[in-house]
Amino acid sequence: MATEDKYVVIGLGRFGTEVALWLAKHHFPVLAVDTRRQLVDQISAEVDQALALDSTNETALLDARIHEMTVAVCAIGDNHIEDSIMTTALLHQVGVPRIISRASTELHARILRVVGATEVVNPEKEMGVRTAQRIAHPVISELIPLAEGAAVAELVVPESFIGYSLAELRLRSRYGVNLIGIRRFAKQDEEHGAESDESSALQPHQFILNPSPTQPFERGDILVLVGSEDNVKRLASLG
Repeated sequence: MATEDKYVVIGLGRFGTEVALWLAKHHFPVLAVDTRRQLVDQISAEVDQALALDSTNETALLDARIHEMTVAVCAIGDNHIEDSIMTTALLHQVGVPRIISRASTELHARILRVVGATEVVNPEKEMGVRTAQRIAHPVISELIPLAEGAAVAELVVPESFIGYSLAELRLRSRYGVNLIGIRRFAKQDEEHGAESDESSALQPHQFILNPSPTQPFERGDILVLVGSEDNVKRLASLG
């Protein structure tokens, strides 16, 4: 997480409230927004700022300085799909760089991406707390809590690890995490017409279980780790 990141959560139903409260509890600056004054009042003591406003009104967003936020969560519920699409489009239009929008169907998700969402979540598949963790730690693609503070996590390999092996990095002794495996995307053979853009050349991944200690990490690797949540997040901060 960049130190200057500022978060806005729009829509304070159960899902949006979970996201906002988790971020606030972990000391991330949060602005909570809803059209319903009662919900805004209920959360106001828990977050940095809470506002009642219409997020489908561009002037209201600009007056609230939403354009200065670096991460926006559009958590508007299933009964207001049009508002969710309009809000996502306006967040994109005013220049918020990272927009995570709630979708209720696959069609809804596709529309949200078209109008500007950088990520889409489905609350039926992902709890608000896990969404908040992913928002706060974008290099952690998955974090599954286990008993007593431990977790299984999928982590994008830190830039500083690329080219070094497990033996050289000593993840267990230095960072307190154990590597279970590596998800690695095979690249197309350039002789067979691969595009030059690296992301477009990625193919379905292979999973390397218990990788050799001499196996060097490659750009794009996803590390599957077990360790305490604190140690995983400490490792993620190196990203």
